Amino acid sequence: MPRFCLLENTGSGFYWNQFETDRIPRPGNGRLTMTNTTSPQNYTADKNYDSEFCGSIPLHLVNLIQPHGILLMLDKEELRIRQVSENVAQSLHIQPDDILHTLLADYLPAAQFEDLRNKLSNHLSQDKIPFTLHVNTQQQQVTFTALIHPEEDYVLVELEEAKPYEAYSFIEFFQQVKYITSRLKQAASTAEIAQMAADELKRFTGFDRVLVYKFDEQWNGTVIGQAREADMSDYMGLRFPASDVPRQARELYFKNPYRLIPTRQYQPARLVPVINPLTQRFTDLSDCNLRSVAGVHLEYLTNLNIMASMSLPIIIENKLWGLISCHHKQAKNPAYEERTAMELLTAIISTQLSSKERESNITLQAQLRGVHARLLEQVYNSTSFADGLLEGETHILELLSLTGAAVVYEGDVRTTGQTPEPQKLKELVSWLRRNSTERTFATNTLPRLYPNSQDYHQVASGLIALPINREQGEYILGFREEVLQTVNWGGNPDQAIQMEPDGKHYHPRNSFATYQETVKHTSIPWQDEEVAAAEALRSAVLEKIIREKY
Repeated sequence: MPRFCLLENTGSGFYWNQFETDRIPRPGNGRLTMTNTTSPQNYTADKNYDSEFCGSIPLHLVNLIQPHGILLMLDKEELRIRQVSENVAQSLHIQPDDILHTLLADYLPAAQFEDLRNKLSNHLSQDKIPFTLHVNTQQQQVTFTALIHPEEDYVLVELEEAKPYEAYSFIEFFQQVKYITSRLKQAASTAEIAQMAADELKRFTGFDRVLVYKFDEQWNGTVIGQAREADMSDYMGLRFPASDVPRQARELYFKNPYRLIPTRQYQPARLVPVINPLTQRFTDLSDCNLRSVAGVHLEYLTNLNIMASMSLPIIIENKLWGLISCHHKQAKNPAYEERTAMELLTAIISTQLSSKERESNITLQAQLRGVHARLLEQVYNSTSFADGLLEGETHILELLSLTGAAVVYEGDVRTTGQTPEPQKLKELVSWLRRNSTERTFATNTLPRLYPNSQDYHQVASGLIALPINREQGEYILGFREEVLQTVNWGGNPDQAIQMEPDGKHYHPRNSFATYQETVKHTSIPWQDEEVAAAEALRSAVLEKIIREKY
């Protein structure tokens, strides 16, 4: 579930899937009106909620950690402790000032230290290295699960006290992962994968609520999968503004496989000394799972009525596609083994989602290729390319799923389906000459870009323009009618940030009640494959024109 600005962060298949039966256009009267109760996937919002204010706060330089672990900062030469979290006294019964400037080797068995040193010296990437470390002090030996982060100027060591974990044996872990993977492979759609993922992760982890949500192009997120306890709020289908997961928080997900807050009621532990003595700056905690979160985010969790949260990124083709967000009503700190299994399962879920999207893209490409081949044959066999595009058994409406099309060429205007009046088309072409490029131009929000088109937004909220001769104002124009969209937000997105009168302090919204918005002046969006098909058609038409003239 998305969180709030400054926070960190804490989705239903292709948008087009909702209209698959209407893929072949139906020229006629009236607009498409979405009556579904879930938020459409790729709509274009009237406002940009990806707050610059929220996205500019340096979350990685907080100089605080959550106290369920301790942090050591070592120099790279001797692995000497140069900075430590103040809660080391609770875990190792050593005061911060007493452990500073001592060698890590002083606290580890010799063989274990040599193993760690060897792995660090042979480790060329910035990936975290997991260890089990037996730390010896004068009073006791404590076993920790450790993550070692080799940074450019120093080494960070995150230590969490290892606890007996007997929920699953290794073979049982493997069996559970194998079972969940096999279920995901059977899913027929992106939405089905998301729902299966939520169901299985809730069952596997015991979190009270698991949400899967997907980002749109403006970084708003829609919940596309949900599993929850009956007494918890229902967020299925709701959309959350981009400010809930601002830019710098999204970037941190490429460095961390998960973000865990075992309890919102923690007291953060400071680093001692405050300034990193090796860099003379705050220590960069981007890679640290223990990194503390802002107080405003903890307030956000309170407003959600949850005590613990864990979120995992869904990354597809090196892009943050969405998030899996887990909520719990009580404090919850999953064991390292369980977190690792969730990390693995999220990677598998990401792979399955990527595969399903790729499958849909390939199916659409194949369909478009077939229509394109028939249309091209018709164009080449026609007296004029306009005849080939607008008349006959196959036409441009079918290729690009249009509700209207026009050819403006050599002073003539020819149309089919629902289009603006000829004079309006000429004015539109003049605007395109001034504002578009030599390549195909597409928008599903024409009235917002070209205010004069508001007069005919019902038939032309979507435009794809194929320039034949831009300087002469000659274009092939494709139109999509307006689709009135009802978007259900999780709370009023305009109130995501509530500033205090001083203009410095702020709070997250305290209500997540469904807030409905009707989005006007938009059409079904253009898919990349459709724009590519349009560009291929433009090239073919230009080739025919050149052959006929020269």
